[in-house]
Amino acid sequence: MMVSLVLAMAGVFAAAILRGFTGFGFGLAAVPILSLALPPAQAVPLVVTLQAIISLSGLCGAWAACDRQAVAVLAPGLVLGVPLGLLILTELPPDPVRLAIGVVIAFSVWLIRRGIRLPPNPSRLLAGGVGLASGIINGLASMGGPPVIVYLLALGHSPARMRATSMVFFMLAACVSLLPMAARGMITAEILTWTAACVPVLLLGAALGSWCFRRARPEYHRMVALTTLSALAVLLIARAGLGHLGG
Repeated sequence: MMVSLVLAMAGVFAAAILRGFTGFGFGLAAVPILSLALPPAQAVPLVVTLQAIISLSGLCGAWAACDRQAVAVLAPGLVLGVPLGLLILTELPPDPVRLAIGVVIAFSVWLIRRGIRLPPNPSRLLAGGVGLASGIINGLASMGGPPVIVYLLALGHSPARMRATSMVFFMLAACVSLLPMAARGMITAEILTWTAACVPVLLLGAALGSWCFRRARPEYHRMVALTTLSALAVLLIARAGLGHLGG
């Protein structure tokens, strides 16, 4: 129990630093690490609960600097996509899903590195599709960040504006995911106990990440964002391949 708790707290601390620096990535980093300490049925609700806490703690500052129009057009797709993701999760084997997500992320990163840009006000259809994809992936694996991050990178926002917009969007994503989980009884007393234990390192990690962001060069934010997405794509594709070989 103590080893699992220490591992979970270390994972939460590392994920919180990433989120404090980039404005996203908490679920991307925390879910795989916490899955080593807890069963997935407990790790995912714990991550979502912590995501809601860390998002609410920085909401006031992020709201003032975020692209509210982008959040508004992305939100409907997110709300629709989360239950669809939960449905797909129960109907499809995990490895093809991981492979598809990994390939989409890798292709998106390649497009960003090639210099693709979106107009300042993309169509609502495109934004809705990005929000839907994010919601589906969030429902599948609590890792709905990549589509939205690629979208915001392609808009060409400043690092501060992109970071703030990410924070507001993922606060909404956490709340949208938390409601059906609570309704299904997934937020148990044990999850709340683990949450309480992890909150101090969560807030400390977020503060450290924010401190690093304020002192880093602007280009470092984009580099870290793209590196994080690239690593996630490789891990998902590799895990899908190993699962296929194992089967």
